[in-house]
Amino acid sequence: MPPLIRFYLPGEIPPDMPQSPDVYWTGFRGYMRGGVYAWTVQTFQRLRDAGMNVELSNQLPKEGILVAHRKSVPREFVPPRGVLFVCLRADATWHPFAHFHVIINRLAANPWYPSIYMPHWPQAGLIPRDPTRGDRWENAAFFGDDACIAGEMRGGEWESILRDLKLNWSHVPPDKWHDFSEVDVVVAIRDFIGKHRYANKPPTKLFNSWHAGVPAILGRESAYEAERKGPLDYLEARTVPDLIAALRRMRDEPELRRTMVANGRNRAKESDPATITERWKLVFDIGIYKRYESWRNASDWQRQLHHWNGLLKAKAQHLQERFWH
Repeated sequence: MPPLIRFYLPGEIPPDMPQSPDVYWTGFRGYMRGGVYAWTVQTFQRLRDAGMNVELSNQLPKEGILVAHRKSVPREFVPPRGVLFVCLRADATWHPFAHFHVIINRLAANPWYPSIYMPHWPQAGLIPRDPTRGDRWENAAFFGDDACIAGEMRGGEWESILRDLKLNWSHVPPDKWHDFSEVDVVVAIRDFIGKHRYANKPPTKLFNSWHAGVPAILGRESAYEAERKGPLDYLEARTVPDLIAALRRMRDEPELRRTMVANGRNRAKESDPATITERWKLVFDIGIYKRYESWRNASDWQRQLHHWNGLLKAKAQHLQERFWH
């Protein structure tokens, strides 16, 4: 039997946590934010349902394979001798003592940290756009935290622009982040400055729009660009005039919206939970299990070298935070 894979969540695991990865639950926003739930629990539940030897625990293991979100373990955590530590980096920093990282943006890859790109899970419990809405053009929406939306898209002036385009604006509250049923266009732009590549951010909003059957207008981000295969995947807006022009184009061209939705339906297959689950299984089968066996058989010198390497990485991170932040 393959070694046990322990998915770690610090603290008490809420007793009312859904046991299905297809249920949207807002409880984790108060319990542990920052993607810890989406990555740790959903991945555990998907692999559990696929028959893999996994468990979810609030106890760190003494042997086996540990999978933990970066925000679940402190920088100074050093895994025990019998443990291979797989870090779910998400949008946080690298863990200096991890043996392997899973990243959510291809641009985040770093030769100093062995890693593999894995698509983020689509929104749990996602409710797609109501197909009876047809070509209706009424509701534009942003799904996400307040800090993730451009300042130009806040307040009365922005809402006035949208009214001129025959659109209502909705900054969707967290308890509705799974509900796209009344949305006619998704707009997600972090800023119009264009200096940031957001190499630590995933293309989740794009994936969700495909799965929801809603066309999207997105900002310039490396994650979106990496996933883009054609002009129908989404419309890009780098400036406010770009955004207004894209909205006007969608308003005037319902056929464009229909074609984008059909294209998105095909693209969504690439980030379907079943597809991502198979990718996870493959990563373990051809990579992580072998790394675990190699680590179990590593010499004292190899283990000491890994520890020294971790200390150097931790020191480098500390200096970077001190002088560049």
